[in-house]
Amino acid sequence: MNGGVDVVLLMVLAVILAWTSAGVASGKCIESERQALLSLKRGFNVDDDWLSSWGDGEQQKECCNWEGVTCSNNTGHVVMLDLQNSLYDADTISPSLGELSHLNYLDLSGIHFAITPSIPTFIGSSTLLKYLNLSDCFLGGSIPPQLGNLSHLVYLDLSFNDMDGGFPTELTNMSSLRYLDLSVNGLAETMPPQLGNLLYLEHLDLSENAFTGTIPSQFKNLSRLEYLDLNPKGSDDGETMSLSSDLEWLSQLSTLRYLSLPGMNLSSASSWQRQVSGLSHLQHLDLNGCNLVDSMPTSSLASPANFSTLSFVDISNNSLVDTSFIFSWLMNSTSTLVTLRMNDNGLTGTIPETFGVKLMSSLEDLNLANNELEGQIPVSFFHIASLTKLDLSHNRFTGMLPDLSQLSSLQELRLQNNKLNGSIHEGIGQLSNLTELSLGNNLFKGSISEAHFSRLSNLDTLDLSHNAFVFNVSVEWAPPFDLTLLNLASCNLGPNFPRWLKSLMPIAELDISQAQISGLIPDWFWERYSMMPYLNLSYNHLEGIIPANLSHATTDGPLYKYHQTIDLSFNLFEGPIPAFISTNTKVFLSNNRFLTANHFLCENSLPKNTRFMDLSSNSLSGELRDCWIDFEELWVLDLSDNHFHGNIPKSLGSLTNIQSIHLGGNNFSGEIPSSLINCTQLQVFDAAHNKLSGAIPSWIGDNIRKLLVLGLHSNKFHGRIPLSMCNLNELRVLDLSQNILSGSIPTCLSNLSAMATQQNSNATITHDYKYYFCLRVQYHRCIYSEPKDEVYNDSTSVMWKRQMSKYGSTLGLLRSIDLS
Repeated sequence: MNGGVDVVLLMVLAVILAWTSAGVASGKCIESERQALLSLKRGFNVDDDWLSSWGDGEQQKECCNWEGVTCSNNTGHVVMLDLQNSLYDADTISPSLGELSHLNYLDLSGIHFAITPSIPTFIGSSTLLKYLNLSDCFLGGSIPPQLGNLSHLVYLDLSFNDMDGGFPTELTNMSSLRYLDLSVNGLAETMPPQLGNLLYLEHLDLSENAFTGTIPSQFKNLSRLEYLDLNPKGSDDGETMSLSSDLEWLSQLSTLRYLSLPGMNLSSASSWQRQVSGLSHLQHLDLNGCNLVDSMPTSSLASPANFSTLSFVDISNNSLVDTSFIFSWLMNSTSTLVTLRMNDNGLTGTIPETFGVKLMSSLEDLNLANNELEGQIPVSFFHIASLTKLDLSHNRFTGMLPDLSQLSSLQELRLQNNKLNGSIHEGIGQLSNLTELSLGNNLFKGSISEAHFSRLSNLDTLDLSHNAFVFNVSVEWAPPFDLTLLNLASCNLGPNFPRWLKSLMPIAELDISQAQISGLIPDWFWERYSMMPYLNLSYNHLEGIIPANLSHATTDGPLYKYHQTIDLSFNLFEGPIPAFISTNTKVFLSNNRFLTANHFLCENSLPKNTRFMDLSSNSLSGELRDCWIDFEELWVLDLSDNHFHGNIPKSLGSLTNIQSIHLGGNNFSGEIPSSLINCTQLQVFDAAHNKLSGAIPSWIGDNIRKLLVLGLHSNKFHGRIPLSMCNLNELRVLDLSQNILSGSIPTCLSNLSAMATQQNSNATITHDYKYYFCLRVQYHRCIYSEPKDEVYNDSTSVMWKRQMSKYGSTLGLLRSIDLS
């Protein structure tokens, strides 16, 4: 609990305990209340382990000694019933509870009621209650207005349930209420202005609900409020803002210590800085994702804020731009910050060197990521001994990194996607608490030695990608860490395959693409790493045959339901494509020397999870087997530039989710199979440079209405261009050139409206999808995953000015018709 909660709770307990301790104990409880308690237990219908002291036995007569029961020593009446945190599943709350007419304190939190659908109305008859906690009880329905009868109530907690409806105005009759928590429910509608009647309220938590409208101006009457959390449901998911405020009421809440309004629309709060500056007792400020803009300049304030105890500030995901405004405001207002998050704004300019000096004594978590900050990182940042997390990624910082060994508490260092240069000092290897080191996409260079990792035994994430690092470690080196993510793309790890990977436990994500590695991959690598969620070995000079029989590649493989990517493209692999690769979601094997794909496509019983398959530019030959019915998840298929011959398999028509098919540059013959009429989601179809014949099917224009690119050039199609082609209103590229077509050009082709405009066009043609990515693997099993979004950018070859060119990043902007 936070401090404000403790104060209110202790006050309630003190009053009740004063009542119960007065006088001499009677020795026996009141029989009618004893029977009411037994009836309550029967309603719970739980086993004897819980409330075992409650019963009819000879040794159980004194109910005042029962677990969770407290009686008044004056009267013998039950005044306190505390059954919290029992973590039991129960049936129902018996109406016999209403017979405990002297009850002051009731806590049933954590009991999951299966039969009681909502808060029983009879609780409203316990008019002496001062404390009521029904949090996390699996209760639904609306809050009964009868609770408004509890005029003596000081503490009310109904959080973590599934209640809906609006906020009952009857609750605002509780004139003594000091603590109110209705968080994590489904309450909706607007907040009633009568909330301003709760003049003694110190703690108000309405977060994770679905309230709408504007915060009532009557909030200004809550002058004793110390804790306020109005975080709307879904604010972390980027949902539409349902709550708004101009914060004009805020300056009246001078005792506020905790303020959390993330996800609330504060675009009309043009003076938010001035209003917040009046809260001199503030300790926690969360205005994340509130549409904040730069407020008035600091010089226009009557006096700087004096946040003597402010320790947490989150103003990330807003539209703050002026660094001189925001940094000077913070420097002049507080020196006690522990956490500062200003990431994902539009901050421009440089960071004052004095900013780090001002906060050196306390700062632990600093996040300025995803801004447009430039210049050098203040040297003072690297002398904040208390710092545990530093995220300056995705900015424009320049300069070199100093020796970081003084940051002895540092756990996460994220400096990726900047313009930092120079070499990395070996002192970084002394940061024994470091769990993440991300320096990717900078201009670093120089040697990386074993000394850089000497004491990094806790390291979990290492990203040095897309720099000019050269690894200089011994053949026998065994890293002191086990990683979840390792990204060394574009680092020089060669010429031999890095043997030190053998000492690592299997990890979730490995990228050693474009790492100047040559030769064969040892068998131990395939056994340990081939089934990881993300494997990228592309753009090297790796060669040889990939083993077909791996001990973990079985039909009950534990990772198959999670997203997996294997990228071996642009290498020298040869032989057959092994079957186990078909279980991956994304398969990129282009530009190798693979010879056959039968085991991969057909001759195995492994689950086919592939959604993106690129086998282009290999030496695959023979007839393409007719076994595509098992690849029902497939969205993108690229078999271009191989040596396939024969008919296009009819079973491709079973791919009802397919959005892109590339068959160009082969020797396919015969007609386009009519089964493709089922592929109604198709956006790109490229079968150019084959030996296809017959008429161009009319069903393409009638049924495949989402086509953006249709490439059939350099085949043997004959006959007329079907009039149905004019139905393809989304078509941007149409290439029927170098065929044997006859007849006149349909005049209705002028109706292809997408050809005449680039309005609302993206530069790329993308295929978006959601998936679960495994973040932690143990013994080839995923033990932790999270949802992610992925975008695949399509590409295709188009004849332009008598020259074949491949378009990818600009394919969505291309407009072309070629009927030559």
